[in-house]
Amino acid sequence: MEERRYTFPKAEKVRKKAEIDRIFRQGKRISYRGMDIRVVKNDLPVTRVVFVTVRSFRGAVERNTAKRRAREAWRLNKHRVVPGYDVALVLYPEHTSFDELTSSLLFLLDKAGILQ
Repeated sequence: MEERRYTFPKAEKVRKKAEIDRIFRQGKRISYRGMDIRVVKNDLPVTRVVFVTVRSFRGAVERNTAKRRAREAWRLNKHRVVPGYDVALVLYPEHTSFDELTSSLLFLLDKAGILQ
C-alpha cells in the first residue's frame, strides 16, 4: 500500500505571473458558494495550484486566513485530483469554516472533471 504524502512542495505551486495569466485567460471557469475555480491543462506530471483572494475582504488578516484554509483544504485533498492541470482558486469572503470551504472545493473539482 502506497503511503500518502501530505506535503505541498514548490513544484505544485503556480508561481510565475505569465502562468497565472494563462490560467485566467484560457482556463475553464466554474463558480460555487464564494469560490471560483479556473482549470487549464498543463504538460506536467503534477497538478499545480495558485490561491487568489479578491479585495473585498475586510483586511489582510481575514484575507490571509482564507488563503491558509484553502491551502490546507487543497493539501489534504490533492491526492484525489487528476495530475496534469493548472488550477487557480479565487476566494471570496463568504466562507466561514474550514469544512464549508473544503466541501466547496471538492464540489468545484468534481464539477471541473479533475477529481478522481
